[in-house]
Amino acid sequence: MSLMTRKQASQANGISREAAQEWARQTAQYLRARQLVAQAQLAPLAANARVAARQGVYGARARTAPWLDLMGQALQEQWAPRMSATLSAYARRIEPVPAKPPRRRWPAVAAGIVVIAGGSVAAMAILKRRNNGPATETGEPGETANSPATPREMAAEAVGADVNGQTQSP
Repeated sequence: MSLMTRKQASQANGISREAAQEWARQTAQYLRARQLVAQAQLAPLAANARVAARQGVYGARARTAPWLDLMGQALQEQWAPRMSATLSAYARRIEPVPAKPPRRRWPAVAAGIVVIAGGSVAAMAILKRRNNGPATETGEPGETANSPATPREMAAEAVGADVNGQTQSP
């Protein structure tokens, strides 16, 4: 129904505009009074509920605090060492391998120098011993007693010896 038809319907029933406003005002007063009565009845109940909720929360906190404390101690004594060991093991697994320091070459160089020096000292000692050996000369200086003088004499000593090592008779 449109607004016009309502107005016409209200006029037909004998209700005027002022009467409708009066009826709405009285209804609002009645509902306000009912609200105040309900509020007066519910206020103590709300206060009791508030007190009960506070007591319930306090009781719940009082009951759960020791449990939480025990749980914290159990975690600290039982699980924390396990977790700590596990985390340490994982840390060791992912830790990068430290790079090896560069090799020092000076010990090898020093050892090489010592070996070379020792070898040269030994060679010098052998040469000195060879040069200072006894000289048994029976002939001319520079010739030894058993050595042939010329290459022909050396060939004559090797009588009959062939290049292949076979002997030939003269």
